[in-house]
Amino acid sequence: MGVTLPIEIYEAFEKTLGKEDAKAVVKGLEATISDNAEYKWKTTKEELLNDLEKRFATKADLQLVETRLESKMRLHFFIILFVIILTNPRALDLIAKLLGLAK
Repeated sequence: MGVTLPIEIYEAFEKTLGKEDAKAVVKGLEATISDNAEYKWKTTKEELLNDLEKRFATKADLQLVETRLESKMRLHFFIILFVIILTNPRALDLIAKLLGLAK
C-alpha cells in the first residue's frame, strides 16, 4: 500500500533542494507515511476489543462500583444514626419506647 505525494510537494522541494535531493526527500516521506499507514491497518480484532475495554466500563466494572457504593452507603447510614443517638438525649428514650423496653 504505497503512498504517493502530490507533484506540487516534489516541485517545492526541487526548487530549494535540487532534483536529486528532492527525489530522496519525497521518497523518504512516502516510505515513512506508507509504513505508518500499514502499521495502523495491521491492528487485529482482539487489539481493537482490548482498546475498547480500556476506554469503556464493562458490566463487571459497574457491578464492582455498585457494590462499593452500597457498602459505603450502609456505613454512612450507621454513622449518621449513631451520631443522632449520641447527640440527642431524648433519642435513647424514643428508641427504648419503640422497642418496648421502657414504659
